[in-house]
Amino acid sequence: MAGAFFVAIVFSVAVLASLLTGVFLVVTKQWHSNFTSDHAGSGPQKLHVGAVPRIGGIALMTGFSVALLIAKITIPNGEEINAPVWFILALFVPFAVGLGEDITQRFGPLSRLLATFVGASLAYFFCGATIVRFDVPPVDALVALHPAIAFGFTLFCVGGIAHAFNLADGLNGLLAGLTLTAGAAVAAVAHMTGDVFVFTIATALIGAIVGFALLNFPRAWLFAGDGGAYLLGSALAIALILLCNRHPAVSPWFAFMVVLYPFTDTTYSIYRRWRAGNPIMSPDAEHLHSLLARRFNTLYGEHGRNLASAAVVIASALFVAAATSVYTATLKLVALAVAYVVIYVIVYRIVSSSVEADSCKQVNVSLD
Repeated sequence: MAGAFFVAIVFSVAVLASLLTGVFLVVTKQWHSNFTSDHAGSGPQKLHVGAVPRIGGIALMTGFSVALLIAKITIPNGEEINAPVWFILALFVPFAVGLGEDITQRFGPLSRLLATFVGASLAYFFCGATIVRFDVPPVDALVALHPAIAFGFTLFCVGGIAHAFNLADGLNGLLAGLTLTAGAAVAAVAHMTGDVFVFTIATALIGAIVGFALLNFPRAWLFAGDGGAYLLGSALAIALILLCNRHPAVSPWFAFMVVLYPFTDTTYSIYRRWRAGNPIMSPDAEHLHSLLARRFNTLYGEHGRNLASAAVVIASALFVAAATSVYTATLKLVALAVAYVVIYVIVYRIVSSSVEADSCKQVNVSLD
């Protein structure tokens, strides 16, 4: 594995490149705000105040790409950092389409999903990011039937995870916190398995997120936007696929645990929209983190949103840390996943009921 000095170089370069790019975007906001900023109330899921640029993905992409290329040049045994340019290109496709949506509002969910498929295809063919197992015997047998099936599962998982992280980008610091937690877990397991390439990817990603997070929490000067969310989701999905593929001891259920909050929240959102007869892809403010923010706003005032974001990140981090400690033990990981989903549903119903009660109280007060 690379020494601490070279790890520090990769991390520092990522932080600085991301932060400086982000500061530039914020400082020049007056020149591009008309087509790059989110405004309060511009959508049901927009809970912020004021106009904030939603092109933070540029900072994330810059920090990550520069750090990964520097790593290839700087780190001893740099030949172990395979195909960094192809990995960057695999992320650039969903990032670019997401950024296009941030600026023009003309790239819908299908376009962005197809972009993640293209990026996953590049990673599949040029980086070796292939799903070969799920540690579920019937599914594993299906995947083993033909490479085309493994290819299809790879596209589906990368696209699904990237979209889930995009939906989780609803509060200051939430996306950054969730992806920092996930990146740290990937880095830890990559270090334990001696995987220089995946460890370097995770380190560069963590650094880029830290640089961006300084401008996103507690006050949001910059949003990741669709470009940033699809970049981070795709990067984590591909890194996790590489980790499981290159190291048979790593359970696929570890990968599942790392992305469990976005996955659970997205799946539950699809279910409740379907039950309500609403389009399953339409945005709303009924995600767990959105409801928690409304509840905490009632209890704690203007700091409620940030407290809700912190609560979700900390809860997720606890489960991810537990999963990292047993990353080879599939049965324990399955038990953790089941426990997480059960707790999620219980908490969602409690918070939803509380928010509904708060709304009724406000209506009664206004009538009085």
